[in-house]
Amino acid sequence: MMAIAGIIPVAKWLAKIKQQSDVGSRLCKRVREQRGASTENLPEETYGHINCAFCDGMATTVTAAHHFIWRHLYASTQAAQTPASKLRFVTPDKEGCMNTLWQEAEFEQICRRELLTEKAVEIEKTISVKEHERKRHDFDPKGFAKIVFGIAGRMA
Repeated sequence: MMAIAGIIPVAKWLAKIKQQSDVGSRLCKRVREQRGASTENLPEETYGHINCAFCDGMATTVTAAHHFIWRHLYASTQAAQTPASKLRFVTPDKEGCMNTLWQEAEFEQICRRELLTEKAVEIEKTISVKEHERKRHDFDPKGFAKIVFGIAGRMA
């Protein structure tokens, strides 16, 4: 209910109601201080931020929740399959990245890797980005391909 109303007590909302002056992520700040890293240029602490893996303070928790949900969905889908089903999970025991999938010959027959990259780049260019997030999302074809195909880790 609070999320829908936009009143979750995150730094951005607290600053809006004049209960706090800094909108930087307190979770990211704490983790960076523990690592001895700079606490400058902290992302805004919003409801969306603390619920994504880009939040330094929540990355482990969000990733664990993602994996739990994935395992549940996978098990439920497998349990509901009939012998005649043509559905086949290609990475049943772990998550896979696009790069790994294209190492299997059958994926090249379904869709060329280059064609998928071109289409993904085309779609990425249409996504609007808020000005304060532009640096993180500015388009770089080489960087984008690395992210799509799982070569790079988290985006900076």
